[in-house]
Amino acid sequence: MYRIFLALLIFLLAACSELTRTKDELTQNAQVYAEDAFNSIELARNFNQKSNDIHRQSIAQIVFPKAVKGSFIFGGNYAEGYLIENEQIVNQIRMIGGNVGPNIGGQSYSQITYIMDQKTLFEIKNGQKFSLQGTASYAKAGQSVTDIFGQISDGQSLITVIFNQSGYLAGISFEGTYISLKK
Repeated sequence: MYRIFLALLIFLLAACSELTRTKDELTQNAQVYAEDAFNSIELARNFNQKSNDIHRQSIAQIVFPKAVKGSFIFGGNYAEGYLIENEQIVNQIRMIGGNVGPNIGGQSYSQITYIMDQKTLFEIKNGQKFSLQGTASYAKAGQSVTDIFGQISDGQSLITVIFNQSGYLAGISFEGTYISLKK
């Protein structure tokens, strides 16, 4: 009995140290840096002409170099990033969202939300912003693709571009996203 207890104790200690290592790896992998944000902007600008045109017309950008999303009918997404104005980092930003709809899977992606007017930029700098949108996720040429097909915010004050996707999420969903300053 003593040997079984000792073996279980050793196994438990090994498992706990593995959990700590896994948590540290996840934290390190989720961490984003200013360089990641600027690299994401450059990647999006080179993605297609439309993204480049939107970037030029925007007055600021909220850049999430690494966002994660998972869903099985109900789901959520999370990201940390930066508010960039005049090619300078102004604030750190957090995005939390939820979705509902017939979809399943998980993915990581990069997202840039372009701010198109001063009023919206002021609201984000001084609090938070909530937007609703519809998305369709599917596979195309062996890659995961997410298209935004409806966005409900104040007119076209926010335009979101999603790119650099990995993982697989399939379905259609209605999403709510809450963007706030990271404190």
